[in-house]
Amino acid sequence: MREFRNILYAMDLDAETFSSVVQALEFAQLFGSRIHILYVNDPQAGYRHPADHEDAVALKVKEAAPESLLENLEVVYAVSKGDIAKEIVQYARENRIDLIIVGHKQRSKLYASMFDSTDVHVIDEAQLPILVFPEA
Repeated sequence: MREFRNILYAMDLDAETFSSVVQALEFAQLFGSRIHILYVNDPQAGYRHPADHEDAVALKVKEAAPESLLENLEVVYAVSKGDIAKEIVQYARENRIDLIIVGHKQRSKLYASMFDSTDVHVIDEAQLPILVFPEA
């Protein structure tokens, strides 16, 4: 069976729900993995969230996840600025990530035809296994 020592979860701080972060943490716990939680502030999106440091990411995760889930996990919080998909892939390469986890929110066909999805870009760019959790 494949080992996942370092998992990267790409977090969207602007999401309406954070169900996928809890699923990512549970997955890391199941495999006994270190989990990196990365938020990328994208200038093309107008820096929608003012987070520019790891504490903001950690606070959001602690609000979304049960404390008991975080107790026995090694969690690395990180932030970056730039194109979301490129930053995720670069972070994965630099930190020896074995698996990338992303959340996906279903969009209307019109929206999907006009805008690209970050998770699709990550799938296209990364040469790693990628697990997609639907956002509730």
